[in-house]
Amino acid sequence: LVVDLHEQFYFKPDAGRLIGSLADETDSEPCDAYPEDIDVAIAVDRIEQATSLRIGRPSTPWAGLRTFSPDRTPVIGFDPRLPGFFWLGGQGGYGFQVSLTLARLGAALLRGQPLPDDLTARGITSAALAPDRFITPAATP
Repeated sequence: LVVDLHEQFYFKPDAGRLIGSLADETDSEPCDAYPEDIDVAIAVDRIEQATSLRIGRPSTPWAGLRTFSPDRTPVIGFDPRLPGFFWLGGQGGYGFQVSLTLARLGAALLRGQPLPDDLTARGITSAALAPDRFITPAATP
């Protein structure tokens, strides 16, 4: 994976080709996402300017919808205010890279099981991902 210092683009090998992205965070209403031609052109230009690659017209442009939590960390766990509602969101633009790990974390939490040992060994805790980390305690008079 190649990402520029300011995260204005990235690219990586995928299925014998390169997949690249503008790595933008443009706000959008929920929709059937499709890339704007100008965004594709900007991504190609940034990659070509930073490398010796000559991309031309991408064969399969794509876009996706992303969600971000206030602290930019995924949200995984039961919502403390909505019984039975389980969050697995806030993956930002990293869904491809973190989906397997987040699925493992989510499955353990959903089943009430401990987090996988290999993840806790890396310092991952359910508290760091819990939806209730955004709830501020009510002030007492």
